[in-house]
Amino acid sequence: MMKRTMLSLFTASLLFGAAAANANSPAYVDSKEYKALIDPSRFASNPSSAAATLLNDLGTRLSALQFDKTVTGNFSAGDRDVLTYVDTPHTCQLMARGYSVRVRSGDDNDIQFKFRHPDEELSYWTDVSGAGKNASTKLETDVTPGSLVLAHSTSQDATTTPGTVAALIKQFPGASALSDISSASLSNVAGVTITQQEYDGPSADLGKSEADFTLTLWYVNGASTPALAELSFRVKADSSAYFTTPVLQRSQVLNKAIGSIGNNWNIANDGGKTAWLYNYRSSSYPNGFCN
Repeated sequence: MMKRTMLSLFTASLLFGAAAANANSPAYVDSKEYKALIDPSRFASNPSSAAATLLNDLGTRLSALQFDKTVTGNFSAGDRDVLTYVDTPHTCQLMARGYSVRVRSGDDNDIQFKFRHPDEELSYWTDVSGAGKNASTKLETDVTPGSLVLAHSTSQDATTTPGTVAALIKQFPGASALSDISSASLSNVAGVTITQQEYDGPSADLGKSEADFTLTLWYVNGASTPALAELSFRVKADSSAYFTTPVLQRSQVLNKAIGSIGNNWNIANDGGKTAWLYNYRSSSYPNGFCN
């Protein structure tokens, strides 16, 4: 009886060791991006002036929250690109499975394949590998005032916009998880293209790290006034100390500030840029792209 018990314990220890050896290692994010949609109508006539007012109001809000560090710099026009997102029309099967595909041209020229999920390890261990030139993969925490997801993505040089899921898989082998719908066609989400104008420059001292702010405006189909505006800041992981507790605490103060700036900046709809586009109703899809 004793021998059997010892054998069972020995076998169990071997099995446990095998399980431990095959377990996924912890995921570590490259950066955290905090973002909030704000009122785009404020940027209709003079975006640069509105950006300056936004920064001033943000500073006032941070003072009220007793932010103990400094924000320096001013917004100036940065990259300008044309964006298209693609998915299966009326069914949105990529988005339903957590994926998105974005093609960018202009100051940046690339195609991005992304998987999002609230579970950090699941997002990290989901394959998003690319087969193109200059492929670069990253894991980010995307935080809006109402949600948090982990975004695992690969960006690479853009060649052609995939017209089918099969063509997407050819460019991104990680998309082979979508092989069961390989024959499905891909179209521009909402049937539109987006001109994206970024403004950058301000940064906030967080101690061991910095928060770099970006103001993003989206213009639909070449319109002269923006339909979407987003204020965001990114905090990169420190290579030696990762994210220290003071950095994370100060990031949360900044996050609270951009989610409640005051002076009528914030809007009720705050699901993020991609969700906004999927819900956009155009003449091509008056009932929505996913319906």
